[in-house]
Amino acid sequence: MDTTRSLQWLARRRDALPIRPINGLLVSLAVIVCWALWAVVFNVGQFGDNIEQFNWAQSLEWGYHKHPPLPTWLLGATIALFGPSPYWTYLLAALCLIGTALFTWLIGRQLLGERAASAAIVLWGLHLYFSQRAQLYNHNTVLVLWMSATVWFALRARDGGLGWWLATGAAAGAAILSKYQAVVPLAGLLLVLAWTGQLRATRQRAGFALAVVMLLAILAPHAVWLVQNDFAPFHYASEAVASAGFWRRLGFLVSFFANQVRLFFPTLVVLGVCWALARYVDGPTSAAEPQAAADTAREPRNDFRIWSIGLIWWTVGVLIVMALVGSVSLRNHWGMQTFQFLCLWLAWRWDRRAPIDLRRLIAVALLVHGVSLALYAAEHHNPRSLSSKRRIDTMYPAQRIADVALAHWKAQTNCPLEYVSGDEFLAGMASLYSRDRSAARPLVYNTPAVTPWIRPEATVRAGMLFVVDEDEVLPDGLEQPEILKLLLDDGAHQWPKTIRIAMRPPSHACN
Repeated sequence: MDTTRSLQWLARRRDALPIRPINGLLVSLAVIVCWALWAVVFNVGQFGDNIEQFNWAQSLEWGYHKHPPLPTWLLGATIALFGPSPYWTYLLAALCLIGTALFTWLIGRQLLGERAASAAIVLWGLHLYFSQRAQLYNHNTVLVLWMSATVWFALRARDGGLGWWLATGAAAGAAILSKYQAVVPLAGLLLVLAWTGQLRATRQRAGFALAVVMLLAILAPHAVWLVQNDFAPFHYASEAVASAGFWRRLGFLVSFFANQVRLFFPTLVVLGVCWALARYVDGPTSAAEPQAAADTAREPRNDFRIWSIGLIWWTVGVLIVMALVGSVSLRNHWGMQTFQFLCLWLAWRWDRRAPIDLRRLIAVALLVHGVSLALYAAEHHNPRSLSSKRRIDTMYPAQRIADVALAHWKAQTNCPLEYVSGDEFLAGMASLYSRDRSAARPLVYNTPAVTPWIRPEATVRAGMLFVVDEDEVLPDGLEQPEILKLLLDDGAHQWPKTIRIAMRPPSHACN
């Protein structure tokens, strides 16, 4: 009897404890920081996209052979201001996601009300790209930041002055300079603005024209670079187009959406647990959360359906057409932007059925994050994980690779190591984690098209170190390569994971 009364008392105390809707945002921001710091503690390497950004940041260009330049500019500026560090990508990735979370919450508050917006941002933070991969800095990370900023500025432009339209154009330009994929959601945003009547007034049309002018002005220098370089990033993008029959094209779609479900799996788990608790623990007659009605600032806007079509389903439809009609093999990372606003739709659907118990949602979400953090630590603590067929970039011993590569070079020449080549990922780690303080960090050389800031004749004169995976071919004319075992044989198990290091000596002697 005493136990029953105690549980009832605790339940009453739980209901009496107030929870502010903004707590959902604060929890999500804290989770981003936690995941980034967790990666610093347990990672011994970095994602290949992080390394690629460091490689490109060797020279600030108006464009690069794969993508537009803004993410690389941000990293290059950070290095120029504060000096080199392998952790700048971790910091920039976390800052981009924090900004994305803030803008997404503001958008949700404007469209759905404060409580639903806070629930949405908790669900948003469970997506693997926004939690477990909070350390990943690439063009998608910067793209979602500027897309969320563009949508928020466009929302404010409805009732604000021309300054909000200028901000909308600037953010849209930054989104395209982050990744060309931005053109698709920007077209969806334009559809929303036209559909909701936001462009009917003369003043609003003038503001929209001003935004377009700002957008074109920002893109102009990069457009000139594209023409001068034969639209190199478009050639890279065209590699996604495959010659395939209908069933294979359908397979592109199935594979893409199956991977999106995998990335949303923690979100789905939390939704399922909250639903089960509400149905089987609270019961159908249980009272809703006491703060539910008070925390709702207002009902969702009547035009939220239109906004959800433009921000989510328009882009999904474009991808379906690209796969089935254009025979495009959809890349999994395209889903990061495609579904970045899906959490708003999920919270809207949930709140329409029953007031969201924000306290319970936060508790279950933190529990799932805790389990995910433990699994991440266990995987990165187990050396056998590196022997799996998939490449786990964050488990490559970057510092050991860099130290062995530098020692191999210094054992054969007194010249400073200026250039590293071979596998872009491995060579990038050898450069980024180099501890030779007597010389500048070695530059990563690929090809004249990929790294045009490095002259091939300069690499001949200074020599070059090659770091390649076990399956890659080294250039002819090199000496016997050094074999570096990433996983040592412990006598009971053999985990074949090796890289090879070789050098082409400089054409001149050094004292």
